[in-house]
Amino acid sequence: MAEAKVKLTDLQAWIGTVMAEEGVTDYHLDVSGNTTDGDGYLGEVTFVKIKAPNKDIHLVVKSAKASEEFRKKTPIKQAYDRETYMYTKVFPVLEQFRKECLHQFPRCYGACAEDRKEALIMEDLKMSGFEVHDRRRPQNLNHALLVFRNYGKYHAVSLGLRLREPVLFQKLTKDMSDVMAMFMTQMKILPNVTKEFETAVDVLRRSGKGALADKYRDVTTKLKQYLVDNGDADSTQSVILHGDCWNNNMMFKYEDDNKTQPTDMRFIDFQLSKVASPVFDLSYYLYTCADKPVLDQFDFLLQAYHSSLSDALEELGLDCEQVLSYDQLKQHWRKYGTYGLALAPMIVKIELFESEEAVDFAESLKKGQGFKNTVDVKLQEQEVYEARLLDVFQHFAEKFL
Repeated sequence: MAEAKVKLTDLQAWIGTVMAEEGVTDYHLDVSGNTTDGDGYLGEVTFVKIKAPNKDIHLVVKSAKASEEFRKKTPIKQAYDRETYMYTKVFPVLEQFRKECLHQFPRCYGACAEDRKEALIMEDLKMSGFEVHDRRRPQNLNHALLVFRNYGKYHAVSLGLRLREPVLFQKLTKDMSDVMAMFMTQMKILPNVTKEFETAVDVLRRSGKGALADKYRDVTTKLKQYLVDNGDADSTQSVILHGDCWNNNMMFKYEDDNKTQPTDMRFIDFQLSKVASPVFDLSYYLYTCADKPVLDQFDFLLQAYHSSLSDALEELGLDCEQVLSYDQLKQHWRKYGTYGLALAPMIVKIELFESEEAVDFAESLKKGQGFKNTVDVKLQEQEVYEARLLDVFQHFAEKFL
């Protein structure tokens, strides 16, 4: 039997609190739908329309799964607590420091931290014309350029806070432990990541690029170090990350129906936010969302990121060349880019799931079975998967190994 969706009584309580804070007492709550199974791996997403006398308010309620088995084997509470902390504590401090609203993420109307009832109530970005890019297709250069520029703007604020108000930054981030590392260890994901990584290296070898494949021998033995024991959170060049930078955690707005040229974007889902090099976000995104035509523009993208970072830091009275020069950023990529590379084989496989494969994956997680039984399968789009891995692993070996 499928697990029940979020309880109506919980929805009513969460929305009631939000409406009271908004000063709205006369309203009608209309539950307009949920995401389909397979869309949300850690929780339920419910779309709500609030009908008030003078306006309609469209909200998204993101609530944690209550499955006992799921909670035993995943740090789901820590993930929801982290996102709640980001919206209720971190973002307000960043906006106060910046002296203006940040536009890289949706508005959060409220949150519930009660055990087994963790939830966030957000604005429905779809009502403003934003949508998620098709996860089964790589993002083109226009998307990647917009993403890199927005990461530059976002990272600059916490980097500026760190340098201008180090005591406040330390107080704000001292308890931001690595939730991704918790997932890796608690769900025993590392063995599967290693196996998928070895598969990618084998794809490189089978494609006649044995010399490049050989360069990965040392990398393969250090995956735990790259994913769990890495980051340099105390470095003055580390920032507050987005954290979970795959395709489904960003939304784009377009002016026309061909969807090749986004005009605006938002980052969503900050459950894995932590403090580390900005390259953690950049490499995670690039290696899970791009194919060869975009990877071939790597230098252009990195320069665009650095230019955006520099402009935003300049507005805060800081010189980027003294904070994080372009040469230092490239050194960061050589040191930390393996983070996104290590995640790519697993994340790209999830992105290429057909609908029924995604549902099977979500059901396996819900039952506490972890990743092994579902990620370790041959995809319907196996050839596409291997081509994506070849693009990414050839790029990294040629530029950084």
